[in-house]
Amino acid sequence: MNILHENIMDMIGEKCSPEWHLKLFMDHIVISLPNEPNDFRFAYSKAKQEITECVQQHFPERNAELLFEVRNGSWNCSFKLRKNAD
Repeated sequence: MNILHENIMDMIGEKCSPEWHLKLFMDHIVISLPNEPNDFRFAYSKAKQEITECVQQHFPERNAELLFEVRNGSWNCSFKLRKNAD
């Protein structure tokens, strides 16, 4: 695990939601939501927004793309945050 992924996972667990289960698979940070929401799209959008805001606030100058996958039961969606420093 690279140090950026480790720091991002620690920050997400601390700042976003301690109930989420986090792990690294290949180069994806996988976020498993703890319970099945009635509307996965809404839960995914909310999780994506929280993660994006936290990463941009705490890691504004990162030189690597970050790949995230949000899972809940049989549902999963992924998104990417592009690098913003060269």
